Amino acid sequence: MQEHAYALKSWTIKKRGDRFYIASTAQSRRHKWRGPYTNLKRATTAIARKLEWEFARRHNRTVRR
Repeated sequence: MQEHAYALKSWTIKKRGDRFYIASTAQSRRHKWRGPYTNLKRATTAIARKLEWEFARRHNRTVRR
């Protein structure tokens, strides 16, 4: 059985008032904020979807080779 490991992007969550915003963690301190999300569960679910998409895209590229 083959094993595949991927280092996926890290994410930052910001809470402003009662709204949540997410952004891929930026080294240059310039975040591209997405949102607002009404609660933390929705914000973390959005991050999970993006990580799932990133994993699938990278894995499919690796497997095709």
